Amino acid sequence: MIWSARPLAAAALVGMLLTGCSNDKGSSPTTGSPSPSASGQTTSAKPSPTPAAVTLPASCEELVPFGDLDKALGKPLFGETVYIKGQAQPAIHRTGRVTCRYGIRRNPQGKPRPALLEIGVSGYTDAESATKRVQATVSASRSSGASTAEVTVDGTPGFVLINHGESTLVFAQGNRTVAVTLGPGVVAGDKSVQAVTAVGTVVARNLE
Repeated sequence: MIWSARPLAAAALVGMLLTGCSNDKGSSPTTGSPSPSASGQTTSAKPSPTPAAVTLPASCEELVPFGDLDKALGKPLFGETVYIKGQAQPAIHRTGRVTCRYGIRRNPQGKPRPALLEIGVSGYTDAESATKRVQATVSASRSSGASTAEVTVDGTPGFVLINHGESTLVFAQGNRTVAVTLGPGVVAGDKSVQAVTAVGTVVARNLE
């Protein structure tokens, strides 16, 4: 995940890395040496094809047009918008990531304040890896004391994690994951689940 002003607390959970390794001593090492075929000829082992990277939005306007964002939230977000491109992380099968931060304002000294809204989209090599990332994020959030609400995002199951006034929606869409975080006070507390789900629905439809 990605994120240039101070990250939102709930969104930080989405950037969590869960790495794993296996040590299968019963397996034989694979080499690229030719091996005899049934006909007596030799064949060379072919490397497995590298999964193609998921196409990710090239700008924040492409991710969520600002007019659609205003409608989803029921209000405009004033301030700067920042687009950040992340890197692949093979350890968790992530092929790439982009993050958009909306509503960044500055204090009198010119230092940027936290974004009012942050949207992150990551691509993975397969749908299973994407789903595992969502599950890991939800588990970590619950362990930290966040409340969780199950929602549906354009027909896809998702979770809204609420902690310290922030609301973060996470869901998997094929071999992509989406995380949408609303900062405290952006909308009334009792409307935060509805608002973050509405934004996530716009994102999901634009990614199809």
